[in-house]
Amino acid sequence: MTHFKGNLYGIAALALWSTMTGVMRSVTEAFGTAAGTALIYTLATVALYLKNGRPRLRAMPAAYVWGCGFFFVLYGIVFSQAVGLAVDHRQTLEVGMLNYLWPCLIIVLSIWINKERLHWLVWPGCVLSAAGIFWCLASGTEVTLAGFWANIMTAPAPYALGLTAALSWGIYCNLSRRYAQGHNGVTAFFGVVAAALWINFLLRGDSVYYPGLWPICELIFLGAAFGASYSLWETGIHRGNMVFLAILSYFTPAVSMLFMCLWFKTLPASGFWLGVAMVVGGSLLCWLSVRKGAMGAGA
Repeated sequence: MTHFKGNLYGIAALALWSTMTGVMRSVTEAFGTAAGTALIYTLATVALYLKNGRPRLRAMPAAYVWGCGFFFVLYGIVFSQAVGLAVDHRQTLEVGMLNYLWPCLIIVLSIWINKERLHWLVWPGCVLSAAGIFWCLASGTEVTLAGFWANIMTAPAPYALGLTAALSWGIYCNLSRRYAQGHNGVTAFFGVVAAALWINFLLRGDSVYYPGLWPICELIFLGAAFGASYSLWETGIHRGNMVFLAILSYFTPAVSMLFMCLWFKTLPASGFWLGVAMVVGGSLLCWLSVRKGAMGAGA
């Protein structure tokens, strides 16, 4: 029963994540990148505090608080900035796709962090996922290394931040699984991200302005959904079936991209969806490598 509830928490988190990138882009367009992202994480922190109460950091393992906390905060900052800095809706789709290397990276990094025994299928899975990202980022141009590079160089910062986000989340999930010991410090981590984003806002000298009722509704939804989804995922990876949740997470890129296309009323180049399929397929190969590696270890 505990596993069943944990799985439900994880499924709910994945469903919420599938809606976030598009709505986040709308909020940052309405409030500005610095103010919008700071407001999102502030509301998320408040929602988590009301739900979970004050986090008891002293009762948590130091490795979890400092190690996992660092990578969680890094992820929150770089991903929100990547989405906010994207030059248009098409690049937002591409940055979102780049971020979805994280399911593959979770498994690859588990080799070193959690000493997972993996089957050789992990390597073609990684290659296929990377090729899918290449295909997505080169869509709309000539699908060559030159076209891929030319697209990135139009605005390199969002792509660099998106890749950093994927790597940070892959490290965080592995460290959290290893060191959390059932504790959940997401409320505190969100608070640190919010504080860092407000400092960035003040240093930039930006201003907050009233954008209208609909963006405020989007902001409230996103703040609550952000806090809930990360708290649910934390519970899911600690109490649920990680393999089951991993399978579902590999389909999140496709669902998220579909939602963003509907939200932005944007149709990406036809080759984009081939890239999405390649990322999902590569991630599934990585998952299969975990299953086969586990069977090999038990033999």
